[in-house]
Amino acid sequence: MITEYISRTLNKKGYGNRHMKKILEHLVSFPIDAESDNFIAALASTLVISKGYTEETPYWCVSNSRYCIHCSPCGDNLLERHQTSIYHCLLTASTLAFGFDYPWDDTVNPHTLPGFSNGWRWDDSFVNTLARFAGFSYLRFNGTSAREEVLSTMKSSLDNGFPTLLRLENEMEWVLAVGYDSDTIYGLDSKLHTLSDSWYSMLRDAIVITGSTASDMSCKELLERVVAALSYDEHEALESMIMDALDHVTIENAMDTAGMMCAINSVPIEARWHAAEAFCGAENLLCDICVNKEIHSRLKDVFAARYTMDGNDETHGIGWKIWGALGVGPRTGYSITQQSAALMLQKETQETLKRLFAKMFENDRAVCAEIQACLEQL
Repeated sequence: MITEYISRTLNKKGYGNRHMKKILEHLVSFPIDAESDNFIAALASTLVISKGYTEETPYWCVSNSRYCIHCSPCGDNLLERHQTSIYHCLLTASTLAFGFDYPWDDTVNPHTLPGFSNGWRWDDSFVNTLARFAGFSYLRFNGTSAREEVLSTMKSSLDNGFPTLLRLENEMEWVLAVGYDSDTIYGLDSKLHTLSDSWYSMLRDAIVITGSTASDMSCKELLERVVAALSYDEHEALESMIMDALDHVTIENAMDTAGMMCAINSVPIEARWHAAEAFCGAENLLCDICVNKEIHSRLKDVFAARYTMDGNDETHGIGWKIWGALGVGPRTGYSITQQSAALMLQKETQETLKRLFAKMFENDRAVCAEIQACLEQL
């Protein structure tokens, strides 16, 4: 474990308990795999710690419908698997799993989710919703807060076993404060490291986790939030815009059109997969509040069929077909090339993309309709 390595190193250098005040255990660096939202990834790693997950906590494998027995190459680190499971649920409960862009992306206006204005930066209502869903309490500070107040509050929470989420110089990325030695703060993102001594001068946002609580969100409220996201009128507007753009491809705009199609596709291919994993799980944060077995079974079936089930024109598979039609994939870093522009000029490509995007929107409407039917039972 990364924490044990740090502790052994400090002890060898003679620091021992004289200087080391606190480094939390059960750390999970982030992002892991397909985690494009840095805040949700940071919060997922936070909840691994604050909810008391360990390597001994059983992990439910969705693919095999059983607890993990380390049968595949997905890794022996169960903490990483738990972090990913939490990410699935947080992205779903936040409704970020159901848009075609992320609200922190200022190149998109209007956003394709309700409640997110241009220039949005993790507002209080957003964080409060996730706190109610996942069950945690917190205090929030910004760059105008007194340094000693922020530092002492962080240290107090660390002493109680809770990390702090910090947004510093890079306003789009978050790091966890997971330990301290006097006034030196240990940060965690893709690795464990010490923060610059001037971290406070770069502080934009601090969310200090103060405790773990019971969830305060009902299944009905959660599903109503998902319906509002999937039925948002900007989805229909986006579908019309896509079809119109594909009807008016020219030599001059072919590269821009290809880039637009690739960018739109990049969110649902990943985000809907996260949502399906959340609803198809048998033990996770979402299952803790969606306890009606009949409702949960219906939701599991529709999310799997429409978003992830292989060979079923599901959204995840459609996303790969869209990338394929644009000549995009791992070898291009999932970015367009000059070949993409050439393909975009072909009538066959335009018609293929129309059909594939239409199916993607149809899948969303089918999921939304089934959730609405479930809500009538609730």
